This record gives sequence, structure tokens and C-alpha cells, in this order.
Amino acid sequence: MLPLAVYEQSTSPDLHDVRVFNQSGEPVPFSLVSATRPQPPAQSTALRLFPLDASPLAASQGSGDSDKILLRSGNGVEIVLEGQKAAAAGQHYLLTLPEQATGEIAISQLQLLWNTPQTPWQGTASVYYSEDLKRWYTLREDMPLLDVVSGQDRLKLDRIDTDTVLSPDANRYLMVVLNAQSQGITLTGVNAISAPAQAAPEAIDLEGEGEQLSTSEAQWHWARPQPLSAVSISLNGDGVLPVEIAWRSSEKDAWHPLKKEVLYRLERKASPPVSLNGGLVQAVKITTLNARLPEYLPSVTGHRDRYDLVFNAQGKGPYVLAWGNGAAKPASVEPGMLIPADLRKTYDMANLPQADIQADVALGGQERLTATSAAERESRMNTLLVWGVLIAGVILLAGMAWRIWRETQRKA
Repeated sequence: MLPLAVYEQSTSPDLHDVRVFNQSGEPVPFSLVSATRPQPPAQSTALRLFPLDASPLAASQGSGDSDKILLRSGNGVEIVLEGQKAAAAGQHYLLTLPEQATGEIAISQLQLLWNTPQTPWQGTASVYYSEDLKRWYTLREDMPLLDVVSGQDRLKLDRIDTDTVLSPDANRYLMVVLNAQSQGITLTGVNAISAPAQAAPEAIDLEGEGEQLSTSEAQWHWARPQPLSAVSISLNGDGVLPVEIAWRSSEKDAWHPLKKEVLYRLERKASPPVSLNGGLVQAVKITTLNARLPEYLPSVTGHRDRYDLVFNAQGKGPYVLAWGNGAAKPASVEPGMLIPADLRKTYDMANLPQADIQADVALGGQERLTATSAAERESRMNTLLVWGVLIAGVILLAGMAWRIWRETQRKA
């Protein structure tokens, strides 16, 4: 884990100036690896399953509604479906949360369970959701299902992507309808699969330095532009503050509007971070909307992706982690260059020995922060030389023009 000072003082937003040296001052190979949060494994929850018997309902006189069916479960629950949902003939099943469940369950997939059919089977299913068993809304329609056996091999398609939430306070019910052509199986259960989200990078927090510009404006800046993925603006006391947020990538850059946001801190709850696109951000400014800034300025924290440094411990320690040389070029190698693919199971990065940070040592002065490489110096000299030639040419042409003018005046 890189120290916070590396992110704050690095001369490159991508940490190109980071180096690792052994005791003899020799550089050792290293890799900067984006750190990600550990993801919990997928969880499966058995939902309560109630088969429903369907029977058509006679349309009320003068209503014009002919597509109505009554669904009745064995324990007396009755549901009336109308219109297109009623036209979906087949087997109907009502799903609810387990009795012991007290909170919501995020469902990424429904896994349908059935006994192995005697012959190859294929069908489709639709899924609906409701809060009150009266109004039903379509979640998925005509999703394919399959169960085929060939010798010792079995091909089974029994999951439906849902991306929904079951909650005791909101969407409390799901209904699965196996279409009429899906005869041959009967559901014996349904599992709600809660798959973890994609691995998200861990963030490092960088505090911005605040400055009040007026009673309605304030800005926060960082010593060096940072590739921020989000920014948190936290009030120092309870309250609500409507603001407009803007950002800029450098001191000379114009302010770019980001969004209008309501900052709040009430009942131990606070406004969430505001997302950014990961580009360079040098400063953030807020302008209040029909309000004054509070007595104590809010605190602003920038969030950028965190990196882990993995290095090959060649030579003797202690090893020196160095950064801040403006003339440095990228030296990080791909992780595969440090640990071959055949050895990654044995030497997993998460289980490598940890290196502890000891005392800080100043290896150079402030001039190293603005140093340039030999190629950059040569390019700058070439630029100055070209400008010198152009300026000399302009002076020479001006002199020639002046001489011609004098000759013309003399003849006149």
C-alpha cells in the first residue's frame, strides 16, 4: 500500500515518477497494481413458493373487459390478472420473502428448481412484480428455459436475470408464469441469487484546502491536479445547503459546471459523494443557491483509485521507495513480468509479504520536482533555437525594408 504522500507529492497523476531501489542504490523491478475491494461470494435465498390455480372470470356487464383470470393459492390468496398478463396462459407461481426475512434482498437472478423431466424439455417464463397483489408490472417476458440430457451430460438453463429488489416495504411479491407450451415440469422451488457487484477499485482520500471567496462561493484545491473519480462535500454541522458545483483541471483552466446538488447532514445521514469521470481536477468550487455559506466551511475530500506496489526484492534491504522526480519516465512493469502465470496460484499477490514504511528521507530538493528529462531539455532548446532564427529573420527583413524606404526617399 503506497503512502498518502506519494499521491500528494508525485509529479505525475499516473505515478510515473515512482521508483524502488535496494541498499546499493540499484533500481529493482516493480509493478503498480490497482487495488480492488474484496467481493463477497454470491448468496442464495430460498423464496416461499405458492402454486396458483387459474380460472377465467366473466367480464362485468358493460365493462368490455374480457381478459381476466382469477388466481387462487391453496392457502386462500386470490389474485386477479387483467389484459395482456391475463392472456399469458400457463402455470402461475407466487413468490415472497422468507418468513424470517426482515430486510430487503437484492436479486440479480432467479433460479428455478424442478425435477428432471422424462424427455428433453424447453419452454419460456415471464416474471412480474407487485407491492399489493393488485397492480402487477412486467419484469421479464418470455425468458428461455431448457433441460436436455444426452448420455451422461445434462444441459440446463434454469436462471432468469432480474436485477430487482424484494422488500417488506416496497416490492413484496414476484410472480413466475410458465407458458402453456412449458408443460412437462412443475416448479419445486425458486432461489433468489444475490450476486456481488463487479469488483470496484479502492479509493484513496485526499483532503482539499479550502478558501472562501465570498459569502456564497468557496473553493478547495489540491497542490497537484489529481485524477479524481468522486468528491465528497461534508457539512460541519446539521443542515441543508443547495449548491452548484464546478471544477477545473488547472489554475489557468476555466470552471466547468458539474451539477446542482443538495448538501445535507441530518440524523446521522450525509449527502453521498459526487461522481467525476476520473480526469484531472485541480480545484472544486461551490456556489450556494439563494443561501449563504455556513460559518464553518464544509470539508471537501477527493477520491482517486488506490494502487498497491509489488516489487522484486533483488539485492539487500532496506529498500527505498522514491518519488517526486519531475524528469522521471514510467518504469512500472506489468504484474505478469514479476510473477509468471504458472506461479500465480502459489504466489498470489494478496499473500505476498508486506513491506513496512520506515523513516522518510529527502533525496533531492525542490528543484527535483520541476526537473525535466534530457529529451525535454533538448526539445526546449530546439524550440528556443527556432524562435531565435525566426526573430532574427524578422529583424533582418525589417532592416532591409528600412533601407529600401531610405533609398526611395533619397531619390524622391
